[in-house]
Amino acid sequence: MNKNNEFHLRENEKIIEEVYHHLVIVVPHLIVALLIIILNFFLMYFLFLQGWWGVALFVAVILLVVFYVLRLFFLYRKNKFLITNKRIVDFEQPGFFEKFINEFPFPKIVEVKAIVKGVWPTIFRYGNLKLMLAEDLGPFELYKISNPAKLQYLINEMLQSNEASEAAKASKCVDSISMVMAEISLLTTNEKEEIIRRIEQQLLDGRGKVGAE
Repeated sequence: MNKNNEFHLRENEKIIEEVYHHLVIVVPHLIVALLIIILNFFLMYFLFLQGWWGVALFVAVILLVVFYVLRLFFLYRKNKFLITNKRIVDFEQPGFFEKFINEFPFPKIVEVKAIVKGVWPTIFRYGNLKLMLAEDLGPFELYKISNPAKLQYLINEMLQSNEASEAAKASKCVDSISMVMAEISLLTTNEKEEIIRRIEQQLLDGRGKVGAE
């Protein structure tokens, strides 16, 4: 997990999908806030009879509930994840002044699983998305998001596209080597030996630079 407040798109990178948690995660909090407001107004007459401190308590409860609801929606908008054409970026913000960004490049994602369990998740179409990562002890799970099956399909498409792109690059590299070897076969023995000598010298120079760093 990377504690970072900066996020920038890389070269030739574009956002494919912006995903938020399902509204089901904020509904229970809104119900509690509504019940507190109702109770506060139910006791309004009694509180006002107590004098200035009763009025102050009535107003304070309203202000606290409003602050709580605003904070709830602020954090709801800040906790999300992005699917780009190169990676998945997860934004976690537990508070106003604390933020974490997790990045998962497609080559490191081995498998994607959509998990929908229970009556309510099935009815309201939300669930979890589990990313199985290469060289990692456990999966990374995105909780209570809308349409996890749709996102699973989208990410799998991006993974296949990334694999096809990597395969094309590898094929291009092989073709380039074949072309070079074809050209070398036309050279004389002395010219081939000179090429070998220069390649060995470049390798030695490269190792020397790495060692100096």
